[in-house]
Amino acid sequence: MRRTKIVVTLGPDTREPDALRALLEAGADVVRLNFAHATVEEHKRAAATARRQAKDLGRVVGVLVDLPGPKMRTGSIVDNEVRLEPDQPFILTAPSEFEGDVTRVSTTVDDLPSMVGEADEIFLADGEIVLRVDKVDSGEVHTTVVRGGVLRSRKGLHLPQAERRVEAFTADDEIALGHALAMEADLVGLSFVRDVDDIRRCKAALPKRGHRPLIVAKIETRSALDHLGEIVEEADVVMVARGDLGIQMPLRRVPLLQKEIIRVCNEVGVPAITATELLSSMTHSPLPTRAEVTDVANALLDGTDAVMLSEETAVGHYPTLAVRQMAEIAEAAESWPRDHAPPERRGTRDDRVSWAVAHAAVEAAEDLNVAAILCPTRSGATARRVAAFRPRMPILALSPRQNTLGSVTIYWGVTALPMREVSGEEARHEEVSVAVTTARDAGLVRDGQLVCVVAGAPGPRAGGTDYVRIVRV
Repeated sequence: MRRTKIVVTLGPDTREPDALRALLEAGADVVRLNFAHATVEEHKRAAATARRQAKDLGRVVGVLVDLPGPKMRTGSIVDNEVRLEPDQPFILTAPSEFEGDVTRVSTTVDDLPSMVGEADEIFLADGEIVLRVDKVDSGEVHTTVVRGGVLRSRKGLHLPQAERRVEAFTADDEIALGHALAMEADLVGLSFVRDVDDIRRCKAALPKRGHRPLIVAKIETRSALDHLGEIVEEADVVMVARGDLGIQMPLRRVPLLQKEIIRVCNEVGVPAITATELLSSMTHSPLPTRAEVTDVANALLDGTDAVMLSEETAVGHYPTLAVRQMAEIAEAAESWPRDHAPPERRGTRDDRVSWAVAHAAVEAAEDLNVAAILCPTRSGATARRVAAFRPRMPILALSPRQNTLGSVTIYWGVTALPMREVSGEEARHEEVSVAVTTARDAGLVRDGQLVCVVAGAPGPRAGGTDYVRIVRV
């Protein structure tokens, strides 16, 4: 049974019902909708289609909406592309309607001249092209090409020295968040996080009651690394966004930063997603390279909870094969004996009682070699805590709340299972009985087996974990 979760990015072709079903059958656990591309209506249809196909398969799929983030891009270019050569001059301007050429291009950044200074580096085309600023004159930024390449229309622009002046949660992000809430997204990705305040601004825009998706903090800036500990404690999930991180930082440091980010997440019990170019060659090839297989396996051995496919499933020629390969690599890596470091310094948001009970439940389950750990849950927090200790046996998160079931799909080793609502004076006893019956009816445990049930007391307060019971099915 594979424990590591697989996140797949949907594109024009994989948003279609048959393609989506194939991705789910191959092993996709969460679908990612990138709001930087496509329309809101297309994303809404994709989310509904994914959930419908998953239900037909007797499963639950999570929906991750990636907010567009600060839109720093170059403008349009004549004939869609030009080649920039090393040592040639090149000019960047504020937003304009003119079409760029081999000498200049417009950008989407209104105050670009005030954001850069002499000798600063500017990265274009997702880091392929590097410019060095020579001077700022009359609202134009004059540069020299340090590393050349092909520049196409509307490609990404990065200003590493000016990241503190770029807002992580923009006005457009707030609008996009409203659309994500309307489609009841289970997770929301926040780009360009610099410090804990960026996450808090995003959370402040969520409703006080009702559906509150998990916030995924994408670590892709130097500032985020400087504030890593507090960001991890505030975020619900953390993403190692290796693409932009490899632009902001020297490439040789990215593997080490990946290990450090995942280690901090493991210490606090916050799920980590490793993303970008994991199986990049499968965008055009039916097989990954040996280096890519090793990369994925090492991410799992680092302790990541989930791995993410981007271009491979968004625009790739072999999306289903990519998911299948990812699942096979994960299963092989998980079979390798490895001592997982359990959470040591739990986040300040979590109470010590809940963590202690979750830890005790896992130790009891391991000692008794139970068939499964059952987590009746209203918020998903109990399942997250149990998963942080990486037990050998399956973890079943049972809930009557669809939103909760969707959110737990990102947690390592957790299977989401719908359960009927339990209430009344005998709720705790009945909850245990209903959870065991639900797991048995689903074929996940059998009569005569031992199971460990860990949960919080029934009532209005969700998120607490305060009891453990060992039950024979």
